[in-house]
Amino acid sequence: MKMGYKGTDRMIAGIVFGVITFWLFAQAIVNVGPAVQADLGIPLDTLNIAVSLTALFSGLFIVAAGGLADKTGRKKIAYLGFVLSIIGSSCLVLSQGAVLLIAGRIIQGLSAACIMPSTIALMNAYFEGKARQRALSFWSIGSRGGGGIASFAFAGGAIASSFGWRGIFVFSIIFAALGMILLWATPESKRDSDEPFHFDFAGLSIFIVTMVALNIFINFGAAFGWTSGRTLGLLATILIGFAAFVKVERNKHNALLDLKLFRSKPYAGVPRRTSS
Repeated sequence: MKMGYKGTDRMIAGIVFGVITFWLFAQAIVNVGPAVQADLGIPLDTLNIAVSLTALFSGLFIVAAGGLADKTGRKKIAYLGFVLSIIGSSCLVLSQGAVLLIAGRIIQGLSAACIMPSTIALMNAYFEGKARQRALSFWSIGSRGGGGIASFAFAGGAIASSFGWRGIFVFSIIFAALGMILLWATPESKRDSDEPFHFDFAGLSIFIVTMVALNIFINFGAAFGWTSGRTLGLLATILIGFAAFVKVERNKHNALLDLKLFRSKPYAGVPRRTSS
């Protein structure tokens, strides 16, 4: 971290552009689904899977990306997110069928997982007091405002009606490129530590398998039949995965998720009883 550096409006604008690439543009596909399906000639089930993949992969990797950003560099991971956003959007622009559509949506999810935690950490690192509150308000506007139903329905619909549904992702590429330019002068920031970094691949692998099984269980359990072998197998995978994740992460120095956080009263949000 560069000593004495204070965040600027240029930095805020770059970060907001990055946040918007997910919340405004990537999520706009929800509203242009019929146009995408008609253009690509894909089944509705395939489209629904493609729509949900971005949020799924964002959720799967956001904790890991946040930890990686703290240890290896927040700006570095933010830039990785910008690059992934450009690649993912390009896949959608060039798609002629389900393959690039699905690949692009997965990459967009990975992009969001990198951008969200790293950019909010950059704001916390380079702003203080009221300036930090202001910066985080803009970040919130980019996510809550950009992700609002009215916001992305209006923006996505306006772009799609003028340029076609692919135009949404052309604009996403432009915003990501602008975000990278605006964030260029921001110095690197990471957690101060002299200890070597070892990524928790075991914890991440268990977490991914468990969350994918949970997602399939929730979305397809009824179609499979709640008492079918596939559904019960998924349920067993979820329970075993959760237990394995807790066992692997407990007391691990480089844990993907520090389980000690849940012992914190402010984090847990539940007051403990005290003896009278």
